[in-house]
Amino acid sequence: MYIDGDTHYWPLRFIDKVSHPGKGYVEVTPDKGDLIRFGEPVPGKVATYYRDGNKIHSFKEGRWSLSLRAEFMKKDGFDAQILIPDNRPLIYEVDADLGRQLARAYNDTAAEDIKGDDRFIGCAWIYLPDIQESIRELRRAVKDLGMRAVKFNGGWGDGDLDNEVLWPLYEEIAKLDIPILLHPAARVFEAQHSHPWLVGAERYQGYPHFPTALGFPLTYMVSAARLIFSGVLDRFPTLRFAFFEGGIGWVPWLMHTLNAHTPGEAGISVAVRQFFDGKQKIKKTPSDYFNQFYIAAVSWETYLPETIKGWPNHNIIIGSDFDHGDAVATWPKTVQTIKSMPGLSEEDKEKVLGSNAKRLLGFNGNGALAH
Repeated sequence: MYIDGDTHYWPLRFIDKVSHPGKGYVEVTPDKGDLIRFGEPVPGKVATYYRDGNKIHSFKEGRWSLSLRAEFMKKDGFDAQILIPDNRPLIYEVDADLGRQLARAYNDTAAEDIKGDDRFIGCAWIYLPDIQESIRELRRAVKDLGMRAVKFNGGWGDGDLDNEVLWPLYEEIAKLDIPILLHPAARVFEAQHSHPWLVGAERYQGYPHFPTALGFPLTYMVSAARLIFSGVLDRFPTLRFAFFEGGIGWVPWLMHTLNAHTPGEAGISVAVRQFFDGKQKIKKTPSDYFNQFYIAAVSWETYLPETIKGWPNHNIIIGSDFDHGDAVATWPKTVQTIKSMPGLSEEDKEKVLGSNAKRLLGFNGNGALAH
């Protein structure tokens, strides 16, 4: 079972379920020119979402059409897709009541759309600024609607994923035994220091591709380190975090770097020991905590075999970024690129293309939930 871990979904009709006057509206127009991706035309219509009198986003029909995405999924060679809620309409900065309504409406609609279709794996949206409501909605989305993951845009407020405000939510997620899928978005928590669009934002000026090319991996390195050293992963040892669109090459470097900056390691400097004096100690070597991290490779990362040598017991997964057209979007040429990659063992190909994602999602050998 090959699983595409990173696809974006936005069912247009979910807006109709929202009663808040600020919900906005969607206009659907004929496509003025098909997008060509790796020689494959992307047919269909274009939807534009407006809110507060402003255009929020335009996107192609593949974003909401299950039949179109099934067609491209088959071309790529995947058996299933994780449907990650699209970033732009489902953000945290809106009015709180609107945010809560958008989350409920999205979850209801996505669950209705994919009911009985095992090709699509539902992922819940929650309005993260309201932690108690997030707990209630996530419990409903998983237990009543059958969602198998939850998507985060980032941390909470101006903090990161180790913010203690999130701990009651983490406790619920651990009980539900679902993974957290991390996919930062523009305009999320403008004060958040670890956000990819904001880390050294002035350094990105004039280079619009930098936030995606550099922002995601830089963000994930900071977030992973904070989750480890804050003690969050000790407190919640069954939590699983998946990181998308940041590539995989940085992982062995980060594992070794964090190990070298941890008291107790052989050869640790006196300065590093003093730096950590009085700070909470973690229970394991930092690299050992990566068993709770599942990280999506990009299929053009030809150094993947070397990366695996640095993380032999890896949790590397794959995503095509359907239906985006940026540099990390590899559909419909994702699976074959991995299968034909020199130096990658057959066992590791299967892990990257499917078996690791099944563990992430809590599937048993038959593709069903293990619990």
